[in-house]
This record gives sequence, structure tokens and C-alpha cells, in this order.
Amino acid sequence: MGAVSWSDRQRRLGAGSMTEVAPRRHRGPDPWIEAAYLLLAEQGHSAVTIERLTAATAKTRGSFYHHFGSMETFVARLVVDWQERNTERIVRLAHATREPGKRRKVLNREAGQLNAGVETAFRIWAGLDPQVRAACDAVDDRRVSVLAQDLIDFAGALGCDLPDHEATTLAQIEYAAFVGGMLLASKGKSSLLLDLGPKYEEMLTAYLGNRRN
Repeated sequence: MGAVSWSDRQRRLGAGSMTEVAPRRHRGPDPWIEAAYLLLAEQGHSAVTIERLTAATAKTRGSFYHHFGSMETFVARLVVDWQERNTERIVRLAHATREPGKRRKVLNREAGQLNAGVETAFRIWAGLDPQVRAACDAVDDRRVSVLAQDLIDFAGALGCDLPDHEATTLAQIEYAAFVGGMLLASKGKSSLLLDLGPKYEEMLTAYLGNRRN
């Protein structure tokens, strides 16, 4: 892959998905977590090994074991961090406003800025690791739940009563499009999510308008 600086690699991930961390300016586990994200985005889950992590952080195996004790503990920390920054952080940002339409815009904007390589790598990893699978299942349930409630609120603002089961179905459709879009974006179609979002909003508004009538 050639020599690539830490900051150059971070810029590849995009400002919306990763916090730039220079490994030599921090103590504790953060540089290890950031290195794992870079490896996931660039090479997939199989690259997240102690050898690759120590090379990426310029630290020793002893330092890794001092902070985490085992690879299993490290993965547990990593998936918790992923849940926080790629789901809970976005939920908090969106719910900082009460207006349902604006909340959806924030959700769509922030979700569209997530690194597709990281999201896809976690899903592939989930097929092989029960710990990662549990985290992915929890993330999926949380995201669909948030979408469903926001759809109920959005429909209410348009004068439409949307039952819980219908809101859940619509949320699942929207989320499936997001997951598929992330998969395609990770293969180089980076503009796909930007195109899908507005089109889905048009269809959703038309659908809710028909139900209201």
C-alpha cells in the first residue's frame, strides 16, 4: 500500500466518521481503537491483529496487553466504541431538536457521513465472531427503533396517524436501504447514499400524504 501517514489515513475516513487521533500524543487505549478503525476501513476485519495494531501505533505487544489484557477484551472495547460513535452519538445529535423533519435531516446527514468501509467490515466480521454479531444485532435494533419512533413523530407532524407496526416496517425498509447503500459505497459508489436519501424522503412524504387522504 506504500507509506501513508497517520493523518493522511484519517482524512480518507472523512471528518464525519472518525476523530483524528495522533498516536504519539495520547496515552491509554484511544490510539489502539483508532488504529483498528483504519485497519477495518482499509483492509477489513482480518487485518485487526495485535501485529498490525502495534505496527500502526508504533507501540509494543506489552503495551497492548497492559491496556487490554487480551484480544477478546480489545474487540469488546472496539465494538462498544463503534456503537457509541456510529449510533448513539448520532441519536443525540438528531434529538437535540424537537422538530421531526429536522431530526430526520440530521439522522440522514450523519448516517451518510459514516465510513462505509468500517460499517461493512463490522458486518462481515459479525458472520465470524459471536461478540461482534451481538454488537451488530444491538446496533440494528437500536437504529430501527429510533427510525420507527421518528417516523411516527414525522407522520404526526404531517397530520397522519402511523401505527407502531407500520412505522417499524417503514423503518426496516429505510434501514435495509442504508445497509445496502453502505455495502455498495464500500465498493466505490460513494455518492449512492447521498442519492438515496432525498429519493426516499420524497417517497415517504407521498406515502404519508396518501394515508392522510
